[in-house]
Amino acid sequence: MLEPNKIFAMLARKEIPLGMQCFTGDPALIEVLGLTGFDFVMLDGEHSGNDVRALDDLIRISDQAGLVPFVRVPERTDEIGIRRALEAGAKGIFLPMIRTADDVKEAASSAFFPPMGTRGICPATRAAGFGFRNFEAYANWNNTEVALIPMIEHPDAVENIDSICALDEVRMIVFGAGDLAYAMNEGTLMMKSPLVQAAYRKVLETAKRHGVAVIGGPVLDPTPAACRKALDDGITVFCLGLDTLGFRRFCEQTVAALNAGVAGSAFARKPAPESGFKD
Repeated sequence: MLEPNKIFAMLARKEIPLGMQCFTGDPALIEVLGLTGFDFVMLDGEHSGNDVRALDDLIRISDQAGLVPFVRVPERTDEIGIRRALEAGAKGIFLPMIRTADDVKEAASSAFFPPMGTRGICPATRAAGFGFRNFEAYANWNNTEVALIPMIEHPDAVENIDSICALDEVRMIVFGAGDLAYAMNEGTLMMKSPLVQAAYRKVLETAKRHGVAVIGGPVLDPTPAACRKALDDGITVFCLGLDTLGFRRFCEQTVAALNAGVAGSAFARKPAPESGFKD
């Protein structure tokens, strides 16, 4: 049975959805997300090794874990990537490096069936239930419930944010402070940059005016205070953490705890390796 998109339903009830980015493609970690209170998972296909072959099983385990599976495709208007992710059962597509409303329209054409788009039909897919009998119901569900999510992480997108948010297909967007800071020659300042802060305010104000939800929050350090500030700013969908970075932080904390416990004893610990990277 085709269910309504859980994230849209939560937003309609003024509930706060929570998700995490998944780079490892590890089924056990996806199950843990479902067991600990997350609502969606963003399966990354832009910066990780997750590939088309893996999507079916990753989305299948997301469904079993009670998570809404979203997929970030490699390119903002990647027709093949969008189609294959949706055919595997993704309920939404993150579109990286969107610059204009026309970018979103091109992606929408790939994501939606006629008359909304130009996507070709294929009943022999997981999303369609591997059958033609109910394909019309699936196509109608797809055109109603699939989330097309532009990532606002380029100055052009900030400049064009009004026309992007005005599109009927856009019900959620992502504010990407990291890429935006680099594109503005602000390096790793992210939200510490006054330029990024100004862009953030503009995007939030425009999204609110158009009734578009903004995905964000303190990705790297989700403290209660930081989460409340993001909520007060206007963030209504939280995507916090990233599996590989989260595991690294746990490892660093574990090593530091042991080193502190051993200090002053008759035993020694080897120095932690210098990776050259800092959070």
